Amino acid sequence: MVVGILAAGLLVTAGIITMVLKGRPKLAKENIPARLGALDHVPIQPLLEKLNAAIDDDYIQQVKQRFLQENPKQNEDEFEWRLFELKRYFLLANLLKQTPMFSHEVDEVWHDMLLFTQKYQSFSEKFMGKMLHHTPNTSPEPAPQERAFFDWVFSQLFQITEYSWKSWGSFFKHPMDTGILKDFRQSSNLWLQEKYFNRNEDNKDLVDYLIAQMKEQLNEAEKIYHVDKKGTFTRQRTFGEMTSLSLIMVFFSYYYFDEYWKYSKAYAHANVTISTSGCTTAMFCGTGSSADGSGDSGGSHHGGGDHGGSSCSSCSSCGGGCSS
Repeated sequence: MVVGILAAGLLVTAGIITMVLKGRPKLAKENIPARLGALDHVPIQPLLEKLNAAIDDDYIQQVKQRFLQENPKQNEDEFEWRLFELKRYFLLANLLKQTPMFSHEVDEVWHDMLLFTQKYQSFSEKFMGKMLHHTPNTSPEPAPQERAFFDWVFSQLFQITEYSWKSWGSFFKHPMDTGILKDFRQSSNLWLQEKYFNRNEDNKDLVDYLIAQMKEQLNEAEKIYHVDKKGTFTRQRTFGEMTSLSLIMVFFSYYYFDEYWKYSKAYAHANVTISTSGCTTAMFCGTGSSADGSGDSGGSHHGGGDHGGSSCSSCSSCGGGCSS
């Protein structure tokens, strides 16, 4: 009798634990991917180690405390996910000449970091070798091609999580500047390194990897085009690795720039409506740059300003998706 009662009690307890674990929100901090969600085959480890060594734990705790005080409706999970995406942004800033910030949510944490001036400067110098400036965006014009290049680089390095889509807004919504694609198709690696990247000892393998990826995708796009002018691709149905969608972006940007969304939307992420409205302004809050001087506040160093436009120009946020 007693044994039966104990067994029943254990079963009930196990059932409760299972329910709790299953009911844990996807966006709980415990669900944040390890290694910043970097894809397994990407040579990112040296840069990850440098970033982790540059960020002081006490500094982050101070930033977190301030964020939670200033945003009483937000919780620690929200902060940790925003910090997760901000760290990814810092990695891109280390790689690229200029890096527009397309998320209002992520940018808020960056602003809090900037308030601790000495610690922020120390972090910048350890990770970047110089100050990583935050230049506010003073031009409200959409930047769809800058956003497209950001999406492509991001997708080569990281899993795109549900929170990524929520905080940055829809990925692969805009075509890439055909000038960029032609550069990667026709130019030498050395020339591309000088124009688009901040190649250094810690990220050199990663820069070379990105250049090789773009050239490979352009070659693959050409092969697909010769077989089927409109291409045949697999629809993305889950979050995670989305390099297949980046190939679709390259294909339709290169061959059908003016009709990009008409064709690429057929392959867009199936769950996009779950976590965002599905449209972004491609507006940015500012630009990260380690260059001397104030830099280009518009952040449009990739050109392409005459192509396309915002798909949702009524939104006022910094690329975090359109509010309903």
